Amino acid sequence: MRIGLLSDTHVPYRAPEIPPEVLAALRGVDLILHAGDVDEPWALDPLREIAPVHAVRGNLHLLDRSSGGRSLPASVTVEAAGHRIAVTHGHQLGALMTGLWKVRCAWRNLRGHADFPAYNEAIVQSLFRRFPQADVIVFGHTHSFYTTRREGVLVVNPGAAMATSYFNAPYAPSVAHLVLTPEQPPEIERIPIGSCWFLGEIGCE
Repeated sequence: MRIGLLSDTHVPYRAPEIPPEVLAALRGVDLILHAGDVDEPWALDPLREIAPVHAVRGNLHLLDRSSGGRSLPASVTVEAAGHRIAVTHGHQLGALMTGLWKVRCAWRNLRGHADFPAYNEAIVQSLFRRFPQADVIVFGHTHSFYTTRREGVLVVNPGAAMATSYFNAPYAPSVAHLVLTPEQPPEIERIPIGSCWFLGEIGCE
């Protein structure tokens, strides 16, 4: 079974729609999991034309005036090919802690040190506590691809499907395919997205 993973599409506040490159990267999957910051639930409609979709809400963005998809659930758990998959956005570290991490990431980005796995690591630690029965945990929020495997559990952040200009962060847009085989360890494939969509404009590099 092949499952498409994506996150942080931010439609329509940072792009008018999910771009064709993202849809093309997900064609052929059996299921799609969106790890939050949709933002408006109607933006999921093109994904539903490809495969069934499960999506979770993201966090509030004051500058965008977006709720992150407040009507969506905070997390979902899906059983597929003998594996239990938990999906959440990953921002639930508490408002103060999340704010401190964002400031730290912004400072590093501005200094040219965008490769900062510590934020993802902090989120992963909280997710292991929240989803102790999961075989796979999917999250987003940091806009950067990340994966780790611990004690038989695969954790993956597919990265942001849209390009981000978060304090000069050079994070390349990406989605991922989760490949599941019964009684076999799950595998992950990162799929870069070539076009740089942001704020409703497209600019290819």
